[in-house]
Amino acid sequence: MKNAFYVHIILPDVFSKQFYDLIPKQREVINRLMEKRIVLSYSLDMDRKNVWAFIEAKNETEVMDILSTFPIIRFIKISIHELAFYDSARVSFPDLIMN
Repeated sequence: MKNAFYVHIILPDVFSKQFYDLIPKQREVINRLMEKRIVLSYSLDMDRKNVWAFIEAKNETEVMDILSTFPIIRFIKISIHELAFYDSARVSFPDLIMN
């Protein structure tokens, strides 16, 4: 059974060219993980200092394995919190209107 984890990612104070160059690869990894419903949500604050992610995994070790695939991993600080539950608004398609 999989559990939900809240991951707080603290980005570096100064973004180096090396870090900037990894951002497109990071987005690719996140998009792939979101398609597989491993990463349930991923948000960046306006100051570009914090990222919040909700990840579905068996345990904290599996979360770390997932995070280790992030291209930016060596530049960030991470804290992981297991959740009692993760609930979100349903995403649905708008009603079809047949003219």
